[in-house]
Amino acid sequence: MEDRELSLQFYHYVCCIVGSDEVVKARRKVFMALDYVLENIQQTFISSGSKAEGLDLEGSDYDLMIVDKNVSVYESIHDVSSSLHELTLVMDTTDTKPGFTKLKVYETSERYLPLLAKWCELFQLGSYVSNNLFRKYVLSQGDDELIVHGPCVTSKYKTFDLAYSFRCKKWVKPGKKWKFRSKSAWPDYELTQSIVQYGILFVPIGSKGSVDEDLEWRISFSVAERLLIYSFSHTQLVCYALLKILLKDFIKQEHYDLICSYFLKTIMFWLCEESSPIKWKPENLETCFMSCWRRLIYCVEYETCIHYFIPDNNLFEGRFSPIQHKSLLDTLYGIYRSPWNYVFHSITFENYRRVHENSFEPYLTTSSLTCLHYSVVLLKSISPSLSIKQVVTRTVNLQDKHLSTYLLSLLATGSMQNQDHQYLEGRNKDFYRQYQIMLRYFKTGVYSSSVHAWILLASLFYKCGRYRECIDIVIYSLSKCTPDKILMSLKNDIKLKACFKN
Repeated sequence: MEDRELSLQFYHYVCCIVGSDEVVKARRKVFMALDYVLENIQQTFISSGSKAEGLDLEGSDYDLMIVDKNVSVYESIHDVSSSLHELTLVMDTTDTKPGFTKLKVYETSERYLPLLAKWCELFQLGSYVSNNLFRKYVLSQGDDELIVHGPCVTSKYKTFDLAYSFRCKKWVKPGKKWKFRSKSAWPDYELTQSIVQYGILFVPIGSKGSVDEDLEWRISFSVAERLLIYSFSHTQLVCYALLKILLKDFIKQEHYDLICSYFLKTIMFWLCEESSPIKWKPENLETCFMSCWRRLIYCVEYETCIHYFIPDNNLFEGRFSPIQHKSLLDTLYGIYRSPWNYVFHSITFENYRRVHENSFEPYLTTSSLTCLHYSVVLLKSISPSLSIKQVVTRTVNLQDKHLSTYLLSLLATGSMQNQDHQYLEGRNKDFYRQYQIMLRYFKTGVYSSSVHAWILLASLFYKCGRYRECIDIVIYSLSKCTPDKILMSLKNDIKLKACFKN
């Protein structure tokens, strides 16, 4: 009974750092809304990474996958159907490691021929899309500050990664065993079907050390993985978060990238499938977490971490040298013998304790939703290339009226910040017409931020000589300037929040 009570208290404590179930769902909802609003005729946007999964720990990443709708991939030429796609590719898994494939050009339109000259290499009498050439092409289309980061391109400040990808709308043979694997209660039939119906993605990176590394593309299950994590109970998510905290604060400090978060995610998937959902309750948090850690030790000890969707792919194959293997095992066993000593002395927990000595209640506040920053960044960088009518229409059609209002407000604020206000001079009819138009934009914009947007409105009144209204709005803005309403930086930095609060 005492263990259950302690687990329950610890669960609530960790929720203050990870976020409550409500906070996590709100974060996910923001990213799903962005994906929906930005989708267009040419491209689909898919948010992935820890932040899109609902976790916002310090160091959490955000990846934006961009799927080219004009390109279609098929498993074999027998599956190719007549379509309106500009480019048709066929998988070629000859001499490739499980989880990777080459993409051979089957058919293309005249419009895509110039692109293929920049993307493709001749190989065995065929034309294949090179991941290396493709990434170089993507870099050439961006600004000078973009750099290659694995299969992605990222800015030098690493705000987020962009991964351009292609889609196969059917489930492929490498993942056939998962589709027909004997399932327990998780994942359920509906979830499995929705994953299979979406198909898979291909991202531009090959198997390290392969002879044809530059021609290979990795088979990606990002959409499937996001759906699986969305189906986690909050206890499962908390266990996953604890694994990531120990990885960042201890394992990476000594062993760099020998273990990455994708391995932890894979281990979580296997454990969730093998155990009953009833087990994953807040009062069992200690037991559940120790099960996760034991599985991690087992995988490292036997150098076997089986890919969740492609069991033929051992993610740990050839990963550790004998010295690295022994050193990593020593660290993992050390944590296992005294797990809570490590957890509570991690940098993440130390910072939290310093700031919130007696706080055990996680709240849904603006400061806990740094994901809102990405709304600003993405709408600013991507929406100008889209039809404003389309963006507004899709925003209005969102089922969540609060998110719809917020995103429309962001668009309005962004439009007015970029305007030249020089024409607001004099007092003629044209002045009043322009003033009324701008006022409508600025008033629409006040829903995007409790302080920033209101100050913009005050600046309009100041520009027009309406000083009393300007002062009233500034005073009102200051009254709203509280920690729970201020967007913090992209990093969920506990120390920064404390500094601002003080």
